[in-house]
Parts: sequence; C-alpha cells; structure tokens
Amino acid sequence: MIKIKNAFVWDNGHFFKKDLYVKNGIFVDDCKKCDYEIDLEGKYILPGFSDSHAHVLGVGLSKLMLNLNNKNFQDEIFSSSEEIILGRGWTEISDKYLFDSITRPVILIRICGHVAYLNKYAQKILGFNDYFIYENDLEKIWKLLPEEYYIKAFKTGEYEFISKGITSVHSDDLHGITFETLLKLLNDSKLRIYEKLYTETPWNYEFNKEYGISKIFGIKLFADGSLGGKTAFLSRPYKNSKNYGTYILPESFESILDFAEKNNVQVCVHAIGDEAISRLIELFGRFNNHRIIHAQLIKEKDFEKLKNFKFSVQPHFYFEDQEILKNIDTSGLMLYPFKRMFEEGYLISFSSDGPVSPVDPKYIISSALKLGFSFVDSIKLYTEYSGNMINEKIGLLKPNYKADFIVFKDKNLEKLEAVFINGEKVYDALTLNP
Repeated sequence: MIKIKNAFVWDNGHFFKKDLYVKNGIFVDDCKKCDYEIDLEGKYILPGFSDSHAHVLGVGLSKLMLNLNNKNFQDEIFSSSEEIILGRGWTEISDKYLFDSITRPVILIRICGHVAYLNKYAQKILGFNDYFIYENDLEKIWKLLPEEYYIKAFKTGEYEFISKGITSVHSDDLHGITFETLLKLLNDSKLRIYEKLYTETPWNYEFNKEYGISKIFGIKLFADGSLGGKTAFLSRPYKNSKNYGTYILPESFESILDFAEKNNVQVCVHAIGDEAISRLIELFGRFNNHRIIHAQLIKEKDFEKLKNFKFSVQPHFYFEDQEILKNIDTSGLMLYPFKRMFEEGYLISFSSDGPVSPVDPKYIISSALKLGFSFVDSIKLYTEYSGNMINEKIGLLKPNYKADFIVFKDKNLEKLEAVFINGEKVYDALTLNP
C-alpha cells in the first residue's frame, strides 16, 4: 500500500490538496497501514493522458528513420550509409527518378503513412514496378526489416509516449513483427497499451486477455486512406481529377463483425472520407457500438446515424489539413465536426495518430481550444473518455481506477516532473531516466 501526500489533485477542473492511496496498482479509499509514502511537496497531479488512437511501434520507427520533414532531405539520403535507407515525413517528391543512382533500397514513407516512395532498387526487391505504392502494399516494406529493429523501435516509441505524460495508448502495432513478439512486448511494456490488432482473420487470435498491464481489446481495419495521399474515399472526385480515393474495407467485413459481436471485441475502422463513412454505416447495420477513427468529412444526412458509434478524433488535423482541403469539393459536407459531436452527446476521445502528428498532449489540446473546446473538457477527452471508449477505469484520480497519474511542478502544468503507471514511477524528468 502506498500513500501519496502533500499534492494538489485535479478533480473536474480544480485542484484540491488531498492524499491518494494505491494498492496493487489501483487507487483505493484509504489505508490504515501504508508500506511507504511519497511526499510530492505541493506539486500538482493530473490523471495520465490516454491517447485513444496512435501507433507505439510507428512512433518508434519514425524516431529511428530519417526525418523527411525538411525540404532538403535528399542530402541526408545521398549521404546515408544504411543498407536500407528508410525515411518518413515527406509531403511531395517532385523528381521520382532522383534516387535511382543509389544501388540500395530507398524507401520513403509519406507523412500520412498511406503512401511510400520506392527507388528502382527498392522496387526490384519488393516486386513492384512503380515509384509510389499505396495502402496495403506498404505492408511488404515491413517484412524487409529484422525483428531486432522492431523491438528497439517499440521500446523507443514506448519511452516517447511516457515522456510526454501519456500513460496509456490505444495502439495498432501488428505490422512487420510476429504476433508472438508483439505479445512479449506488451507483456514487458511499462506503458499501458490497449492493442487493436490489424487483422482480417481475428478468429486466429485471442482477445480480451491481459499481458502485464496491457490488453488486446479490438480489431483494426481500414475503409480508406488519407486526404494528403488522395486515397481517402470521397463521394466526389478530388479536384482536377477523376480520382475518388480508395475503398479498402475487406470483403470479409461481415464475418469479422459477426466474430466481434460474439466475442465482445470492438471493431475500430479508419474512415476519413464521407463516402467511406456512408458505406461503413450501412455495413455496420444495427451493430453500431463500435468505433470510427478520424471521421473528418461527414455528409449532413449521415450525422444523426452516427450517434451510437464511438470516435477517436484528432482536433489538430483540422489545422494541419487546410492546404489539403483545397483539393477537395467540400460543399455540403461537415468538416471535422468534433465539437458538435461532443455537444450532442456523441462519445468521442482525443488522439494524436502519432507518428502522423506529434504525440504531445499540449499540441492536441491547444488545437482543441481553437476549435472551441474548454480546457476542462479537453482534459476529460484526453483522459477518462479514452477509458469510456473501452469500459476501462482509467483517467480519473478516484478509488477503483487504475493508478496512472502525472506530476507537474506548478499549477500552470508547464513542467512535467514525473509519470506513474500502475502506481509505479516510470519517468522522472529530473534524472531523464524512464
């Protein structure tokens, strides 16, 4: 039993000086005899942030790859000595022949994660005959890398989330690694991970089983791609083209949904374009207690039909996508209607979609404030509402909830000092040692 004393504790937008008690990783009412005490000396405690849709492995991979966010990234590629040159973050590659002189595979992932560039050498070893590949074809890339690389990437991603005050993530990591390796990583993780398996054959796996402090709870599927990659599925073509995007929900969706319903498994579908969402509503039918990830463009006539779904949304995408939206006929569509969803009682929760965007709660919350959310509601939507999505007791500093919390030096919440997960300190900013 642990007593946490002398701290100011967040409760619905206010800080109150009170003690917290932890037993076996859970907050409890009180303790008559504590094993030891933690004196926080007037510091401020928030519930740990919970990212309801991100990619722990992907965030780690992006840290190990070349960063292609700068316009002169080609200089780094030509100077790289890696056997496989991997990078992520570009928005446009104007000269697709530029890297053909490199006699090693050059594989560059677009910032959205839905498009990849391959030089001629990479095309040859992967069996493609095009410089750009899309959506499911990217899975072939991950088979090139050794398992040790993924293990390192996962640990790197885990630390990146924890160091930002994120104590749990609804993640999507079955890409490149074996299921057995994923289970080991989940079991060893200090970050609380709620894993949704990217699979079209969920009956081959076991769900709702705990691995350490983590758990596999759901299935991840794609209905379409990204707006930036022009693969989000729209009801009207992208401007100056005949391209409507791509619709990639598997033909076995009905069987997957039937399995999920029988086994109490949540189906989480990536859907950005308005037409993808329309079709998804029809396919879900009366089973509407599942989750839609993103939901950036919605037809007005579809809005009420979405009332009983759950949503992982990214308020920052509204601002990041302004240039991209110039390529789309948005007349008659609801754009990023997250505030209206919240006001009308839809169950939404905030997420970063890292590594597409920074996994920094301050970044996401600042965007939410610009969309009209209050600060208090933004905290709720990045903590307890993430737990509500999957009926997990996280995100509140109350008895019977998991003891995941973060400590700030002052009331302004500017300086993160420590992160506790399951009642254990896993990050201390003063020592920079997870």
